[in-house]
Amino acid sequence: PSVCKLHLFPITVFFLSFKLNSKAKIIPTMFLTMCFLIGAPGNGLVIWTILSKFPQRSFTIALILNLAVADLLVILTVPFWTYYFVKDWVFGNFMCWFLMYLVCLTVYTSIFSITLMSLHRFAVVVLPFASQRWRKPREVYGIMLAVWLLAGLLSCPYLIFSYKKMPEGKCTDEFYDSDNQQLVFNIVETLFAFVIPFAVLAVCYTYVARKIRTLKNHKEMKTGKLIAAVVGAFFVCWLPYHILNLITISALLLRHAKPEVSQKLLESIKTLANIQATVAFVSSCINPILYAFAARSFRGGLRETNFAKLFEKLRNDTEEKVTKQESVFLVGVLGNSNG
Repeated sequence: PSVCKLHLFPITVFFLSFKLNSKAKIIPTMFLTMCFLIGAPGNGLVIWTILSKFPQRSFTIALILNLAVADLLVILTVPFWTYYFVKDWVFGNFMCWFLMYLVCLTVYTSIFSITLMSLHRFAVVVLPFASQRWRKPREVYGIMLAVWLLAGLLSCPYLIFSYKKMPEGKCTDEFYDSDNQQLVFNIVETLFAFVIPFAVLAVCYTYVARKIRTLKNHKEMKTGKLIAAVVGAFFVCWLPYHILNLITISALLLRHAKPEVSQKLLESIKTLANIQATVAFVSSCINPILYAFAARSFRGGLRETNFAKLFEKLRNDTEEKVTKQESVFLVGVLGNSNG
């Protein structure tokens, strides 16, 4: 039997995997509304704070801004998907194509930003001189631009293949012409959105954890914990989807040798699709919550000024760490030369 086609990203899987009755739609609809009500103002506050308070942005602050922009763009698509979940797609082919591409673009951007955040943390803690290159504004903005360009390039399948006539009332990314084409897309996505980034995360934080155990600076450890929490939350939210993606690849590889096993794997994925899609949506609204908890030591609750204090602390802690390690290194070099 032919392998049924699945969806590249979980947004549309959430709405197309099951046809639920009206009562069963209440909880998912409430959940989507909650994600929007938290994510839109939360990420908007982060963006406004950074743009208004930090004209000169460190690499860490620039990455936080990048993440917030990507998350806000995803959150702004939620009303369209919510309406589609409750009713039918009434927004036309172009909006379907555009929103699917936007989701794909921002997911890749978030993944690459998280990866760079880990690499920068590794450089600051383990290789402070290497992190000097990431402190110049030109390099910072150049890297941010490269992140969006690479994300746009990897999202090109939506631009090339998905802009075609959709069935009436539907918005689906079932644009594959063959199972082999789907297999290639899924492998590329798994490599660039999961295997490579999370291998980098594992290596970086293994070294950072070893190094940070020797630190007695409580302030530095708190900064590291916040960044690790952002990275960890993203990993937890997206891990279920990538596990299902690996199962999809396995099913496609087995479609000729063991078609029955392949079909069972694909059916199991359909059963779990709603769960993983729900968890993935959380990733777009959780970072402002983490920042709010980190800023709770400042008086006044969830306010722009407290976010500004938190981001200022992040920037200063990182720069102080680099400067201090550079000074120690230079003192050692001068001492050896004088000796």
